[in-house]
Amino acid sequence: MSPKFERQYLTDGSFVERAIDAIKPDKWRPHGFKYRLAWIQGGECRVLFDNHHGKIDHCHVDDEEKYYQFKSLDQLMDDFYFEIRKLGGVL
Repeated sequence: MSPKFERQYLTDGSFVERAIDAIKPDKWRPHGFKYRLAWIQGGECRVLFDNHHGKIDHCHVDDEEKYYQFKSLDQLMDDFYFEIRKLGGVL
């Protein structure tokens, strides 16, 4: 998988950013993926799923950060969009 970054604007003026890279597995990302999925609404990041260097898989929903159990890329996308819809986002 080559590095991929996408930005998608939604009808309400918010946008989704997706960046997913295949990497050599390490102690933070044993599944071999580095990712950052963000939903930006009104200039604020409302939903963020990421696993940057030095930190395991986790997500932020508004001001709450919690552990995220990575299962697959498809499940990651499903969970990300689920959180957006829970906050009223229209995809």
